[in-house]
Amino acid sequence: MTLKKLRTPLEKLTIHSTSKSEIDLIIAIENNTENSQFIFPNSKTEHIGLISNNDFAHLTLKTNVNNIVGYVILAGLENRNRSIELRRIVINQKGKGFGRKTIKQIRKRCFKEHNCHRLWLDVLETNERARQLYKSEGFVEEGILRESVWVDGKYVNLIVMSILESEYRATWKES
Repeated sequence: MTLKKLRTPLEKLTIHSTSKSEIDLIIAIENNTENSQFIFPNSKTEHIGLISNNDFAHLTLKTNVNNIVGYVILAGLENRNRSIELRRIVINQKGKGFGRKTIKQIRKRCFKEHNCHRLWLDVLETNERARQLYKSEGFVEEGILRESVWVDGKYVNLIVMSILESEYRATWKES
């Protein structure tokens, strides 16, 4: 007889436009040590500026009980080449499937709602967990920006990844 691992149901995740009143919590999420090692945080003024800029989408990730578990920043919504950058994704509650759910919802939003042709991002080479998630969700590694950012006293590489509209269309399911 084998024992089945019991899984708790994943909480529902919804995406909302960030309000100015949520910025302090966003900054606290950025400053969490599990997150701060992989991102370059924004100031409160920068976050507020992104909220009011039409070329950006600053989005809050909430559970079905309205808890904020992270946020996303998209850039290039007005890009004439229909190329949108997933500028930042930060999840505060790791290991609960929120990252994967977020990527799925962001891809759908970009390709279906924003008529995106190419969704791209860059990720620290050392962030293996995120790289594997992006790969498993259809993103392809395009190249390396060699020693392009200064982190912990040394230059490190960024990996550029993207998914094209045709690649997304080949996998999307109407819901």
